[in-house]
Amino acid sequence: MKSSTRTILFAVIIGGLTLVIYYLAAVVRHEVESWNVPSAIVLTVIGLAAGAAWGARAELARWKTVDAILTANLALVFGLLFLGWGITIWKLASIPPLKASGLRDLFYGFWFIPAVVVPYIIRKPGAAVAAETLAAAAEWLAGGEWGLTLLISGLVQGGAAELVFAATGWTNYRLPVLMVAGTAAGVGSFVVDYLFWYSTLAPGVLAVMFVARLISGAILSGWLGKVLSDALAGTGVLSSFPIGREGQEAA
Repeated sequence: MKSSTRTILFAVIIGGLTLVIYYLAAVVRHEVESWNVPSAIVLTVIGLAAGAAWGARAELARWKTVDAILTANLALVFGLLFLGWGITIWKLASIPPLKASGLRDLFYGFWFIPAVVVPYIIRKPGAAVAAETLAAAAEWLAGGEWGLTLLISGLVQGGAAELVFAATGWTNYRLPVLMVAGTAAGVGSFVVDYLFWYSTLAPGVLAVMFVARLISGAILSGWLGKVLSDALAGTGVLSSFPIGREGQEAA
């Protein structure tokens, strides 16, 4: 079975099982609150992303050592940048008009950038979920204010982006695909945040937040991720990776 097919299949299976388990617990056994559509959607999306991460795990064993080292180093750097983003840009964007309206989420997409930058550089299955999860772990270890929920967010965001790359067979890294991957990570992040923090907000605010986060994911992770990666490749330090070889061939 092709690795891309396996990844998508695992995502569908785990997502479906998550939905079935929730249905059994809520409707059949009454072990949790009554059936709730938003909760069902949230849990299914988390299951899809987790399934994608699990489906891509076998590919990580085929990575070269240099791929793993680069991913770990970039994840550490981005994890520290995440921490800085949270205590500067995110705090500045938390003024009442932006926060109350949901427009603050226009600044959220930077937290998805490893799920675009690392896959774009090394072009390997599993890169999105590995980079995003490791970056979230680095932010948590550095004292990120959202605690262990960061690890769940990282896994789901990376898994959602991984599904986009898997759908192309990990062969298409053009700007539109990178922007869709950033958008997918935004969807994953939103459902996790809804589960933990946002379920009591007004529907109108949630709608604005959701759209703003998708736009931010496309721009701050998809477009900006490509710009930063291309700039780094232009220095020649990535000549041993696919993005560097691509630039040499173009020259």
